[in-house]
Amino acid sequence: MLNKMIQIGKEVARQIAISFFFASLLFVMIHFFFSEKINTYLSLINMMTIVEKQVEKQETKFDSIEKRLVNYPSWGSIWATIKIPDIGVEAPVYHGDTLDIIKYGVGHYSGSYFPGEGGTIILAAHNSKQHFMYLPKLKEGAEVIIEASYGTFTYRLIDTKIIGEKEMDSLPVQTEKEILMMYTCYPVNTIGHKTKRYAVYLELVGENHEN
Repeated sequence: MLNKMIQIGKEVARQIAISFFFASLLFVMIHFFFSEKINTYLSLINMMTIVEKQVEKQETKFDSIEKRLVNYPSWGSIWATIKIPDIGVEAPVYHGDTLDIIKYGVGHYSGSYFPGEGGTIILAAHNSKQHFMYLPKLKEGAEVIIEASYGTFTYRLIDTKIIGEKEMDSLPVQTEKEILMMYTCYPVNTIGHKTKRYAVYLELVGENHEN
């Protein structure tokens, strides 16, 4: 009786081992051949649930002599629209770049400059289709347009980088030249926590002030 129970136990263990092996093999095959598409679809589904936060665009005025804003937008308000023609993006720009804010659009790092002020402007957004998912598709020379109530500013791409997550806190904000930096999570076709960021750098090539 004992021997029979041992044999039955061994047979059950063998069946479990075989099932586990084939399940693992199937998982590896699916991951190898379809992981990119699956991650892309999951990312798109996740981002489809995000709707634009209903906030009126805040009017801001610019001092052309001092080269700075007269009044700065309040935290979490929309102060501009960003357009990236080459990847079909047109999205609101919010003041602030917390996770709560960038659920709805592009976030502006409050420690950086505003268009026209002559320093580094830093914008962040999720790797969603309507925001920065296709940043890696931008080529040198691609243009980005920021439309604020006080003017329209055009930037041209000059460089791209992949940056570590921890490096973002030490990025320099320069004052010598107006540079627009935009970044998102990398790789862009995945969801969940990522330790890298894809960044693009653009120089100011045109500005048209409204006041």
